[in-house]
Amino acid sequence: MNSSLLRRFFLPAFLFAILFIACDPNDEEGIPSYIQIEQIDLVTLPGQGTASHNITDAWVYIDDKLIGAFELPVTFPVLKTGEQEVVVYAGIKINGISATRAPYPFFDPFIANVRLSQGNTTKIENVLVNYGSNTTFSWMEDFNGGAVSIDTTSASETRLLKISDPELVFSHPGEHNPFSAMASITGDQLRFECATLNNFDLPKDGRPVFLEMHYKNDYNLTVGLMIVLQGQPIQHPILVLNPSVEWNKIYINLTHTLSNFYQSNDFRVFLGFVKSPDTETATIYFDHFKLIH
Repeated sequence: MNSSLLRRFFLPAFLFAILFIACDPNDEEGIPSYIQIEQIDLVTLPGQGTASHNITDAWVYIDDKLIGAFELPVTFPVLKTGEQEVVVYAGIKINGISATRAPYPFFDPFIANVRLSQGNTTKIENVLVNYGSNTTFSWMEDFNGGAVSIDTTSASETRLLKISDPELVFSHPGEHNPFSAMASITGDQLRFECATLNNFDLPKDGRPVFLEMHYKNDYNLTVGLMIVLQGQPIQHPILVLNPSVEWNKIYINLTHTLSNFYQSNDFRVFLGFVKSPDTETATIYFDHFKLIH
C-alpha cells in the first residue's frame, strides 16, 4: 500500500460531505463535464475468498488531485475536458459507520482513460478492483472445507453449527457456497462465544489490519481480539454489531487495537454475546471471514 493512500485513510463526515461538491455546475470558469459511476465490483483470485463486497463509495482523482468522495451510484461535475486519466479508489464504511468512510487500503485503484466534453456525461463502466499483490491473508474461513478454524470456547453455552439449508446460507452470484455457520441460544442459556483456533502474529506498527466478515443476527454481536500479554489472557471487545435481518458485510478495523497491544505476538479473533434473561431466543449467522493486512 502506498504512503499517500495511508495519509488519506480516514475522512471526517463533514469533510466527506464537502467533497461531494466537486464543482459548481454554474462556475464562472466554464461549463463542466460530467462523470457517471454506477457501481464498483471486486474481482478475486483463487485463495482470496469471496468476491462479495460492501463497496459504497468512489474516491475519484484526476491529475493526482482528489475530485471528490462520492456515494454510489453518482453523476458528478468536473471542470475538465478532453482526454483524462481517471483514477477510482473503492471506498468503504470502516466498522460499518457512515461517519468513518475511507478508500479500502487493500484494493488497487481502477484506472480509466476517458474523453470528457463540456455539458455531456461520460459513463465509466465495468469498474473493477482487486486485492493488491502485497495483501496478506492471515486467516480465512468460509466453512466449506472439512475442518473449521473457529469454534466455541469453554465459556459458551451452545455450539457453533455448520448449516447447509439454501434458505439460510450466504450466497453470492457465480460462487459455490454450500455452508455457513450459525449459533442459537434459547431459554436459560445466556452466553455464546467462539474464537479462532490459531493465534496470529499481526502488524502492530500502524499498518492497516482488517477483519472482513458476513453476518446476519437478531441480537447484538460483539467482535474483538483475545490477546496474551505478559502471559495473561485479555479479552478486548472492538465492535458491537447491531441486528441485521439480511446478510451484511462489514470491514472491522483492528489497526489501533493491535498498536495499543504492541508487546503481544499472540492474537485470536473472537465473537460472542450474552443474551438477556428476558429474551427467549438469540440467533446469529456468519460466513467468509478474512483477516488481512
